[in-house]
This record gives sequence, C-alpha cells and structure tokens, in this order.
Amino acid sequence: MKKTTNTNNSPVNPFTEFTPVLWTPSDGGGPIYSVKRNHGITGSFKLHNLNDAINDNLEPLDQILLEYCINNTSYPVVTVADLLYSPYPWDTSAAGNILGEVAERIARRITKYFLKYRRINGKKGKMGGIFDKRFDPKSKDDYIVAHTEDYLLKIQRYPNLIILKLTGRTGEAAHGKFGYENIKELDGFFDYRYEGRRHILVLESKLERISVNCSDLIHNLFEPLKELFPEAAFSYVLFTDRHSIITRANESYRQLRPLPVKIHEELKPHGIDTLFFTFNETRDDFERIKDFLITQYRSIRNLGVTLRGKTIITDRELTVFDGGETPHIKLVKNPKTGLWREVPLRHKS
Repeated sequence: MKKTTNTNNSPVNPFTEFTPVLWTPSDGGGPIYSVKRNHGITGSFKLHNLNDAINDNLEPLDQILLEYCINNTSYPVVTVADLLYSPYPWDTSAAGNILGEVAERIARRITKYFLKYRRINGKKGKMGGIFDKRFDPKSKDDYIVAHTEDYLLKIQRYPNLIILKLTGRTGEAAHGKFGYENIKELDGFFDYRYEGRRHILVLESKLERISVNCSDLIHNLFEPLKELFPEAAFSYVLFTDRHSIITRANESYRQLRPLPVKIHEELKPHGIDTLFFTFNETRDDFERIKDFLITQYRSIRNLGVTLRGKTIITDRELTVFDGGETPHIKLVKNPKTGLWREVPLRHKS
C-alpha cells in the first residue's frame, strides 16, 4: 500500500492538528504552547430510571441508567449490570470511584466516536485491531492481549487493561501472582490504523485536577507498550475539563497551562504525541449523574433512597421524580378512605 507522506518522506500523522504547537504571538511576550483543536464532538447525556420507555423491552440487567447521545446516535454508558457487578458499591462511600468511572466511560465513548468517524484528507482510518468484531467483551476478562518475555498486557475487567511486569518476586513480598506485578492500569486503549500504519492511543481521564507523573507514563506505560507493539506509533490522550488545560488569562489563544506543557515536552522526545481533549459536561453535571446512579443503586437493591428531583403534590396525587424521564414513584389518594396507593409506572405518556 502506498502511504501518504509529508515533506520529510515520513507517514502522515492523523493527529497532528490536535497536538500542541509552539509559537510566538505578535502582540508581544515569549513563545507559548497552544492546541488548535478539541475533539469537535458535541455529546449529551440522559438519565433513565427503570420505568422509562427505553427500558421496556430490555432484560433486567441490560436496562439503561445512563445514556450518551452523539449526532442522534445513543449509546448505553451505565446499565443495571454495571451497578450490580461492580467491585465497589455505588453509594456515597464510593463517590470518588463513581465520578472517576463515569468520566472514564464518557471519555472512552467520545474517543471511540472521534476515531471511528474521523477523516484526514477525505480518508477514514480503521478501528479494530485487538478489539475487532470477533472480540467478545463478555467473556474476555483476564484475556492476554499481548506479551513479551518481560511484560503482559491483559484485560482486567473489560474495557480496562493492565500492564504486568515480570519481577520474579513471589510470596509475601510480591504484589502479584506467578512472579508478575501490576505496574500500570489503563483507562482506555484504542488500536487504530491509518494509511497502513498502526496507531495506539492510550486514554487517561481526570476530573478538574491533573496529577500526572510523566516518569511513570514513560517507564511503566509507554516503554512496555513499545516492547509489546514495536511497529506502532503512540499517542497519550488526556481527557479533562477545559480549565485544567487552557489558561484563563488568554483563552482565545488556547494556551496550555504549565503542567500540560510539561507532559507534552517530556513525552515528545520519546516519540509520543499528546492530545488534550475536554468533556462537554461540567463538574455539576458529573455530580448530578453520580447522585442519580447512587439513587438507582439503592432503589434496585431495595435500600432507602434520598431523592434529588422535583415533587408534584396535589389534593389527590403525589409524584416524585429522581432525574429520569418518568417518576420514581406515584401515589394516588382514595377520596373516600383517605388512603394512598402506588400506581404502577411503565413509561412516560
């Protein structure tokens, strides 16, 4: 296959226009780093309770609680099964875990859409690789994706992957099994092909506060990945909120803050591109999603719930919403006895 090349006779990088650029503004001052583009995808979320119409024909475990919509296409992000089979309770005690996991899931969905529909000079790349149509995520926990003498890349709990290093340590001093130890967890891993070249993008999502150790990224993430996939080009995708990336002083320049600059400058000499993407959602949006999922978790498990939604009270009806499209509960008063009875809810009218 003939590859499109740039003036240096090297293959085209499909992500060049998203990587930081060093330049000097004409209005004075020293050189700055800016990012020219975000992912360009406008998405929105919808919250659903079990009564909503979207869940009418779904199996109980497949019922959708958090949906993400991009260009009139909807994707389930959190289902009942995700709550019930989670390694931690979706309750206030795990608020940080819930926020982090929701952010990861939304970031993965946007990144996957970005890669699937991106065109460069009118040409599309191809998703797939290790996660092509033959891959069954429902039966691939602990699946070994790739390995060398020193490293293993495996699925811990799909779609999260981990890198294991052979240390040879066993017994009480070891932090793993069979002489291997976990050195890095991956929020997202994308295997993408463009013009015959393999590109691997590693996703990390952060809410508001970026705490990235560049040395750890190089030695425990990209050095092992380069050994596992020696023919690939690599990109690090950091997904967070806008003001963790862009300075507030001169937002029109899309100038990077010092820490994103440090990440870019430390990864670039190792041949790793950095893409800084931002959420469409605010921190308040994520808090709202978290509170809603906690309510659903407690409701599904028949625990007491605290509802944060509107309540409609009339002489004969009491309707309580929890953030979904239909009410969480509806009570109707018998005018003769004064007793209240619950009305079964299936979907909105």
